[in-house]
Amino acid sequence: MDSNPSLDKTNGSDSRCIYFEDIQFFSPNIDMSSWNKNEVNKYFHVLENNQTDCFTVVNLLIPTNREGILCITDSISKEQLICFPLNEIKNLSKGSDTATANYVLLTHGTSPSNNEAVDPSSEEPLNMYLTHVLRCPTYHGTLRIIDVIRRIITEETGSTATRSGVWEPPSVTLRLHLDIREDDGSSVNFTPVPKEKSELFKMRKSTAKRLFVGVSQLDGRVYLPINGILDVCLGYGRYLSDSELTYLGGEENVTRGEASSNSLSGTSFSTWVTWPSNHNQFSMFDVIGTRDECIFFTVVVRLLIHRLEEPLALRRICRARVYKADEIFWLSLDRKPVIEDYTIKLTESIDENGNLYAGKIQKILNVTAFHPENNLSIVPSVVNQTEDSDNEPLMSGNGIVSREVTDDQLLLEWGHLVTEWHHKVRQSQANGLGLSTNSLRIELLHSGCSGPHISHFGSAFCQRIRKLVSRGIPDALRAEVWQLLSGCPVDESGLMDAYRILITKPCKHDEVIRRDLARTFPAHSFFRDKIGQESLFLVSRAYALYDEEVGYCQGLTFFAAVLLLHMPVEQAFTLLVQVNNNYGVREFFLNDFDGLHMRLYQLDRIIQDQLPDVAKHFSDLGLETHMFASQWFLTLFTAKFPLNVVFHIVDLFLTEGLIFIFKVSLALLQLARRDLLGLDFEGVLKHLRVTMPKKYLAHDANQELLSIALSAKVTSAKLQKYAKEWITKRAQEKLTESPLHVMECQLASLRREVSRLEHENESLATGLLSSKTSMHKQVDRLEDKAEILTRELFASRQDFQDALEEKAHLENEVLQVKKMFRSALEENSIELERNQHMFTSYKAIIKELNDYLIKNNENYPIDLLTVNQSYKHDPLFLDLTFDLIKQALHCKECSLIVNSYIQKSNGINLKEDVNTLLPIKEEEIVNMNNNNDNTDKQNQDHLNNKSEEKNINDECTKRQSIIHILEKFKLLNTPNNCYTPLLKVHELNGDKSVEEFITMNDNNCETSSH
Repeated sequence: MDSNPSLDKTNGSDSRCIYFEDIQFFSPNIDMSSWNKNEVNKYFHVLENNQTDCFTVVNLLIPTNREGILCITDSISKEQLICFPLNEIKNLSKGSDTATANYVLLTHGTSPSNNEAVDPSSEEPLNMYLTHVLRCPTYHGTLRIIDVIRRIITEETGSTATRSGVWEPPSVTLRLHLDIREDDGSSVNFTPVPKEKSELFKMRKSTAKRLFVGVSQLDGRVYLPINGILDVCLGYGRYLSDSELTYLGGEENVTRGEASSNSLSGTSFSTWVTWPSNHNQFSMFDVIGTRDECIFFTVVVRLLIHRLEEPLALRRICRARVYKADEIFWLSLDRKPVIEDYTIKLTESIDENGNLYAGKIQKILNVTAFHPENNLSIVPSVVNQTEDSDNEPLMSGNGIVSREVTDDQLLLEWGHLVTEWHHKVRQSQANGLGLSTNSLRIELLHSGCSGPHISHFGSAFCQRIRKLVSRGIPDALRAEVWQLLSGCPVDESGLMDAYRILITKPCKHDEVIRRDLARTFPAHSFFRDKIGQESLFLVSRAYALYDEEVGYCQGLTFFAAVLLLHMPVEQAFTLLVQVNNNYGVREFFLNDFDGLHMRLYQLDRIIQDQLPDVAKHFSDLGLETHMFASQWFLTLFTAKFPLNVVFHIVDLFLTEGLIFIFKVSLALLQLARRDLLGLDFEGVLKHLRVTMPKKYLAHDANQELLSIALSAKVTSAKLQKYAKEWITKRAQEKLTESPLHVMECQLASLRREVSRLEHENESLATGLLSSKTSMHKQVDRLEDKAEILTRELFASRQDFQDALEEKAHLENEVLQVKKMFRSALEENSIELERNQHMFTSYKAIIKELNDYLIKNNENYPIDLLTVNQSYKHDPLFLDLTFDLIKQALHCKECSLIVNSYIQKSNGINLKEDVNTLLPIKEEEIVNMNNNNDNTDKQNQDHLNNKSEEKNINDECTKRQSIIHILEKFKLLNTPNNCYTPLLKVHELNGDKSVEEFITMNDNNCETSSH
């Protein structure tokens, strides 16, 4: 908008204005100067409720000096509607509740001169005061108008202090709301996770989650219009670059206003995204940590602001702790969203005349986050060592190293190199050059390049050595190559003689050395045996006597153990002395570890230069380099890492010097950077001490580590520069230190140590208490289980006893069954023999009868009496005769023939006689039995079984019946008719034998019965 010339002239030297656009203007022409706030607010409610179009959209121009003219112009036609001096404003107020908060009331005085200046042709009556009502689009615009007018009216003449406040860039305070919600099991409802200390999310492992983000504007002189959201980004760790973030979107789930407040309380704009559980970067969110561990993650929300091309990025670093998937949290835990406030400095649009357009945001200057709990420094606490096997460090001496060489070409190249190497060593000794480089060692000590004895062999030969060593020294050649690299001759007799003398002397460190033997390479079988421990004891003891200034340090025993795995005791002692003296390792242990502190300072400066985000993260956590790197330097990485990595590190350390230890340290931190940025104090220490060494058990991982270490940008010049800085710093500290200051520093250090120990003690006490509680619960569970097992054991024993008794009973029954079976078999065999005898007798009788019938002709009379007398007392004969007559009488045809024949002869009905004789009474049978032979009577007396008696009675009855029938046949008195019935039957059947006749007769009887 162009400025008005008349206004420029009236406003004086400072003709600048502040423009407020799109204001609704009401001119009631009512004198409201005497109204109180309640009356004014009621009038605002009337205007709000009517919702009429009795307003004009105008632009408000406020001058920047008291004498300037406030002007209200039509926003479309640019016509001036109202103009009056700013200093004539008598009343300025706004609505007192939410509905009327956007209304502003202006009351100003009028005078003829002023009225003429404004509208000289007006003939309307003049009022003492005029009132105007304005309604701004936003509440922040209302506050801005009132603030600007009051600042300018209340300023003193010629003062620029207040006026400069009007022109300063406005600031806006935004609040970011973050919440994580987990699936409650229905896959529909997601409930907020609990928080610890209002900022630490307590999450469950392997549970579906959603990340909710929302924004609300707290205050500010400018309303920040949010058009939408570009995306929501998430990353594991802190201080992450944009390329390390995972973009999750979020624009499709945006809500505004009341819906946003319902979704996320207190927000005017919100959205949600699905938590990327399947992303590899977020695998740490499925790893259950200890009670004091937490992990970090970064949330970045990019908002689209009206009229701005660049999005507004709000970044929040959060913490979380992961629990089991079935963990139960108390309902009383805090479940409110995590909040973060941001102060945003803005610049507004200014035209070529210097007029400021309020609310027209041109650029965001900076964004500053502030929160009372934003300090993420954590007091160090002791890592809980009573966790499961995943939290236990890798035992030293772990790992498998193969002595086989699969690359024949590599072995051939090493063979040629070693042979040429020995030749060069002999030449250098013959020329008087020697391998001792004490002067060079002093110069190169700070640069980390002292030690290797290969530089005087020529650059080409040195390059061959470095190239082959980088590929790895064959394990069978390591003893020889290590001695060549360190400048220790294989036939070194001086140190070996010294060793033989030293092992015979007494040593004050013997007890300490023996106590540490079990902690050195306990995972290796050689040092679990007495022979390996005795060798390690001799080397450590001999060195403690050899170098009394250093004495015994446990860090040296790990490197000595590595040497003992490749060479005899004497050579291991010789090489240990050479490495400590020539490579600068000895300085670590001198002057209260002053050399170690210098190396740690150098490493700290390298981390600051090459890994600034890791250095900042460590600084925020209060984690110092010596807390994790001291062991790396004192043991040369031989204590906690697998042997396959340790041996290769020793190869390259002896080739390049101490500078390679810096390279390995930097490579380890570089590879673990993402993991470290997401962990807290305890988590970082655990990762560096426990998790990271286990990672390099894999061959590919250790090859990657060594490859990155060889290419690490650590130079001897930088190390020398940092060493000089350290020396200068130490010298200044010694100069500035007074005895009192030294005592105060020591006192402060002791207090910190006491505080740390108290915190450690408290942590241990808490852990002990929880351990006792858990142990009591476990003991109770075990006692209950033992009681249940005791009852089950008693029941099992009882069942076993019952089973034994049942077994004995069954065995007895089996024996009895066997006896019964044998007796039954015997009886069956006897019965079989008897039946066989009866069958033989039957056959003999039948044969005799058959022969007899054949011998006599038809007309020859059969002497029945002779037959009867011959077989009268033969039971088989009687049975056969009785069965024949019975079968004949049962057959209709046979019985008719027999009876007709008998009746013709003597008028006797044989069938009736037989039927009469068959049912013989028992008394008659007994009487007949009394008349039997004495033999039958004696047999009957011996029989006790009733069934056998009945059989005998039946037999006797049948015999008596047959005899009685034969007796009747006998009465016929006619010789020719004695066998007439039988012979007649025989005639009817032809000349068949008796056997055939019996068979035929039986068949006829069966057919008739059917």
